[in-house]
Amino acid sequence: MIVKQFLDEPLAQYGYAIISEGEMAVIDPGRDERPYLELAEATGAKIVASLLTHPHADFVSSYWAIAQKTGATVYASELIGLLVPKWTGLKDGDEIRVGKVRLKAYLTPGHSPDSMTYVLYDEQGREYAAFTGDWLFIGDVGRADLRSKAGNIQKQREDQARDMYRSLRRMFSLLQESTLVYPAHGAGTLCGKALKQFNASTIGVERMDNWAVLLAHQADEQTFIEALVTGQPHIPKYFPNSVEVNRRGPSSYEEGLKTVQVLGALTAESAKRRDPQATVVDARPAHLFRQGHLKGAINIPLGKSFNTWLGSLIDPKEPYYLIVSSQAAYESAIAQVLAIGYEANLKGVFIGVSYTEETGPEPFPNVEVLRNDGRAYTVIDVRDPDEVGANPLVPHSIHIRLADLRERLHEVPTGKPIAVHCAGGYRSAVGSSILLAAGLSPVYDIGEAITRLN
Repeated sequence: MIVKQFLDEPLAQYGYAIISEGEMAVIDPGRDERPYLELAEATGAKIVASLLTHPHADFVSSYWAIAQKTGATVYASELIGLLVPKWTGLKDGDEIRVGKVRLKAYLTPGHSPDSMTYVLYDEQGREYAAFTGDWLFIGDVGRADLRSKAGNIQKQREDQARDMYRSLRRMFSLLQESTLVYPAHGAGTLCGKALKQFNASTIGVERMDNWAVLLAHQADEQTFIEALVTGQPHIPKYFPNSVEVNRRGPSSYEEGLKTVQVLGALTAESAKRRDPQATVVDARPAHLFRQGHLKGAINIPLGKSFNTWLGSLIDPKEPYYLIVSSQAAYESAIAQVLAIGYEANLKGVFIGVSYTEETGPEPFPNVEVLRNDGRAYTVIDVRDPDEVGANPLVPHSIHIRLADLRERLHEVPTGKPIAVHCAGGYRSAVGSSILLAAGLSPVYDIGEAITRLN
């Protein structure tokens, strides 16, 4: 038996392959199906099962593309209601055989009502590992607020948290201490709030060291519910869209890539030809954006969190252009775009820039003037609420987290120069570009200098 873990680092997303006796199953594969197909070819295994633990919100899965290319059977909870032409709905306790091993499905609601955990039994019938999806993470559990819809949203979240409480108590009474825990995410995902920097664990370790597991066994249900629904990170705009894309069955990575139109370098002529109603996302480093960019462009520098912020700030139905600095940057950016299914409204990509229309935001001249009194400026703190707490870094600053800034521009006073900060410089670069794109001026980016006040 072989178990292999795959990592999509920008989204901290794990997919899995299990091989036994020439047969292979995949669980929660990322958007790019090619590594899974390459593993099957390298080992001579036939992919017979393509499993989802639930329809993920934070990434688009290749489960359907793999099934189409290999003839594998798609498995997921019967509660999901997948819209692909052919799939098998699983009930709690159902089993799937792969070679000489078996996977037993357990319904583990809490993160979503249709979450499945797949427990792997080896060739000798021993309980080996639990593929927990977003139900159980290392040091944390999945947030309970991603499936809330119209109506009493708070009650829906509390109901999901109640399910999580019961799932934890049930499963930790069933699973063995030595059973490995293989989650769908690691630290860095927005699907939880306290994940640890490990890619695997055991049930025994999580019983002793996971705050949510401990609380579920030590506190009453209501205390657990209140703890789980508070302090979660923002919900990116793309999350609900990804759930539906995954239910419909995403196109293959190659098909998605074919839809991307490369427009060459950005020139005065190509700038004139672009759709003026489409948003421009400039993914070049902040210092290059500052030296010159298209008027109205938003700077989301390419990096490990690029697609998270792209999907947080740009609506899934919002047409946009992308600007990158090089071919290597293009390849990295497009991989992240495809991972969240954001090729659908991408109108084209400019590689390289030879034409600009304005400069800025300017670096803040002297951060020390903000140490005791920032009232000469309108200082916008774009950190998350849990970072700000009761201790803003700059006195009299206005807190608007970055994910909400485009919708809350009307709250930014315009009578003084505006300075933007976060905790380290990335988000302030994005936030200051949003303010500049909205026509506010002058706008300063405090950037990494904020660390001197921390």
